[in-house]
Amino acid sequence: MSTVLAMYGLRGGTGVSTLLAGLADALHALQQRVLLVDMSPDNLLGLHFNLPFIEPTGWARAQMEGSDWRDAAFAVEDGLTVVPYGRLDLGGISAVEQQLAARPELWGQRIEALSADVDWLLFDLPSHLPAHAASILRHARCDMGLQVVNVDSGSHALLQRPELRDRAQDWLLVNRYDPGRQLQRDLMQLWLHDFDARLVPQPVHEDGSAPEALASKLPIRRHAPASLAAADLDSLAVWCLTRANLDPDEARG
Repeated sequence: MSTVLAMYGLRGGTGVSTLLAGLADALHALQQRVLLVDMSPDNLLGLHFNLPFIEPTGWARAQMEGSDWRDAAFAVEDGLTVVPYGRLDLGGISAVEQQLAARPELWGQRIEALSADVDWLLFDLPSHLPAHAASILRHARCDMGLQVVNVDSGSHALLQRPELRDRAQDWLLVNRYDPGRQLQRDLMQLWLHDFDARLVPQPVHEDGSAPEALASKLPIRRHAPASLAAADLDSLAVWCLTRANLDPDEARG
C-alpha cells in the first residue's frame, strides 16, 4: 500500500513546491515509485520537472472538461510521475473548489484506486483554497502531513494562533533555515521547546541553489547535487521512509 504525504505552507511563499519536488526526487533515488499531484492552481510543481508553464493539461482542467484526470499525468522517468493542476481561469478554479466542497471524498477515492501502483503519493496543497486542501487532509487517507514554515517572526506569530492548530498532528518542516542569523537561532530554540514533538528533526537550510533549481526547471538534487539543501532532502527522504516503517536500505534495493 502506498504512503500518502501532503505538504502545505503555514502561509504562502514558504517553498512548498520546491521542497516537494526535491523530496520526490530523493525518494525516487531510493528506488521508490512516486506520484506527485499539484493541488495548487499556481501550477508550479511541474516546472521542476521541465514541464512548460503554458502546458494547459492537468487534473483540475480534466475534471472541468469531464475527462479522465489520469490522462493528465506526465512520466518524468520510470517510477516518477507528476500530475499538474492545469491552466484554469479564476472562474474555473472557483468551480473546482465548489466541486471538491460538494464531493469531498473524490480524491480519497482516487487515492485508493492508485494505492497499489505507487509507493508514495505526494500532494502539493494550496494555502488559500480550503476545499482543495481538505479533500486530502480531512477526507482522504493522509498518512503524513508536513506543514512548511520559515524561521521568521511572522511564522512564529501565526504558530500561536489557535485556529492554525487544527492539524496539530501534522509535522512542522522548517525550510530556509540559516543558523548564522541570531533571530533564527532564537526562534528555533523556542520552537524546540514549544513544538518539539511536531518538529521534523531535519530542517532544510537556506541555500541559493533552491531558486536556481526552479530557474533551471530541475529538482534541487539534480541542479546542485553537492548543495546543503540536496543533502537535507536526502536526509528528509530517509526520515520519511522511517516514519512510514520502511527500511531505507531495503528501499534502495
